[in-house]
Amino acid sequence: MLSIRISTLTTLFFLIAIIGCRTTDTVEPNLTEPNLTEATDASTSTVDSTDLTNETEPTVVLPDSLMTIPVDDSGKPRALTMEETIKLVLQNNNTVRLQQLEILTADTDLKKEEGKYSPKIDFKAQNYEKVDKTTPASILSGTRITQNTYTAGFEWLFQTGTFFRLEGSDSRFDSNAGEGVVAMSNSLLSRLAQPPLHTGAVSVMLQQELLKNAFGYSQKRLNEIAKHKSLLKREQLEYQLTGLVVQTMINYWSLSIAEQEVTTAQLLLRNTNNIRNITAQKLNLGLAEGFELNQWNALVSTAEIQQQAAELNRDTMRRDLLRTLNLDPSLKLTGATNLINEMPNDLDIKADTKYALNNRPDLKAIEKQMEIARLSTELTDNNLLPTMRIGGKYASRDLGRHGETAFNAVPNGTYPETALEFYMQYPLWDEGAKVDSRNAKIALKQLTIQKDEMTRQVQDEIHQGYDQIKVSFDALKKAQQALNQTEAFYYGLVNGYQRGRFTAVAVKNALDALVQARQAQARASIQYNIALVRYDMIRNKVFDKYNININDVIFRLSNQLQN
Repeated sequence: MLSIRISTLTTLFFLIAIIGCRTTDTVEPNLTEPNLTEATDASTSTVDSTDLTNETEPTVVLPDSLMTIPVDDSGKPRALTMEETIKLVLQNNNTVRLQQLEILTADTDLKKEEGKYSPKIDFKAQNYEKVDKTTPASILSGTRITQNTYTAGFEWLFQTGTFFRLEGSDSRFDSNAGEGVVAMSNSLLSRLAQPPLHTGAVSVMLQQELLKNAFGYSQKRLNEIAKHKSLLKREQLEYQLTGLVVQTMINYWSLSIAEQEVTTAQLLLRNTNNIRNITAQKLNLGLAEGFELNQWNALVSTAEIQQQAAELNRDTMRRDLLRTLNLDPSLKLTGATNLINEMPNDLDIKADTKYALNNRPDLKAIEKQMEIARLSTELTDNNLLPTMRIGGKYASRDLGRHGETAFNAVPNGTYPETALEFYMQYPLWDEGAKVDSRNAKIALKQLTIQKDEMTRQVQDEIHQGYDQIKVSFDALKKAQQALNQTEAFYYGLVNGYQRGRFTAVAVKNALDALVQARQAQARASIQYNIALVRYDMIRNKVFDKYNININDVIFRLSNQLQN
């Protein structure tokens, strides 16, 4: 008998599960990924969004391949263009790769919110037994009562605040009423003895929230908040990558300055050696004093120390840059590159300001924060409403001596059971909900002020960046003129010194001036290019200028895992 009951309930359980699965196929809400790829180029998408939703999480994450540095015909690392430098850092840098993994978790909040509305199935078995002392009451009801209940159910909470449950159950009741010694001695009481009785039932229950989450009011906002948080991570990552790229370009140019300082130190040493040799020749001719040669010997030693320090500084900067690019630290990477020495013709303060205000990722991020705050305000205001719910339940039952006969009349609804429910709850003096509502409004106001401040800051940065370009360009031209004049002065002075017209002190001062002029010209050129790239960063055109699709960079690892 027990096996028959279990077989019947198992059949009912799987029937309910099949109904639930079919229901899921027909009315399942659109549980898609957060729409992060709206900003990406459609031509770069390789996997349909509906397919991405149903993919399982990969068990093994393979790292994306690293780029190698380009080499010249001799196999040595050649000078990088700025576009190559940017691509290297975006492809190889470990910070970028970590953030690419982080962006994969951007939909966590959304998935958790949607997970609350997944359909569920359940099964429950309950055994109840009671043994009483023989009393007048227990003579009628029985001193031993057992009740076994088996229940299988399917339930689904919808985002609209609707709750649905379908349940089937079989309850077996048995009592020893009419079977005791006292009952058997009485013909009337002995008639109470009955075999076990099964009650089969199928019930449907519906509930609907009417205020707090009336037809999905709250859940829609929770989903929108989760989506905006995902997009916020994307904007923050783009801004972080822009800063990383600009800093890498500056580091690359700093390596160029360090190499120029090595070249200058070598030139200083060579020229110092040359003047020392001339001084030695003049000493042999009686045209110089011995202490003058001592001075130049000391200057040669100082120049050698300066050259070693310059080489150490160059090697340190090279290792730092190679670490940023995630390349072999032993590579002899050079910082030589083609620098811009002319004023660009695409500078327009008004147009650049408008473009920056519409495209700066930090401004987009604060706009998304404002939208999150606005939705949070609506949500907290809605939470101040009372909980109001209406529901109903309908069940069809039947009785039988066996489990397989207890459901005969269930489809006909011969023995129905109905219930209606209206539930309302309003917390008194709920200061927590009021504080949440107040804080959400304060946060929205704060973000509004921050956006106004940031808008003003962007406008000022555009003007300051433009002025910096003009000042740096003027400084570059003057530094080049100063270098030309200093070179002419130095070489003329050296020629005169060879003929005994000038002193060694004059030559030394001229040489110091030439070294400073060369360094000033190199630094002015680098500073001018830094001013240009910082201006591109301010107006958010770094990636466009160097033909970089930032969306491919952000979602590259995500696309690889999905493929």
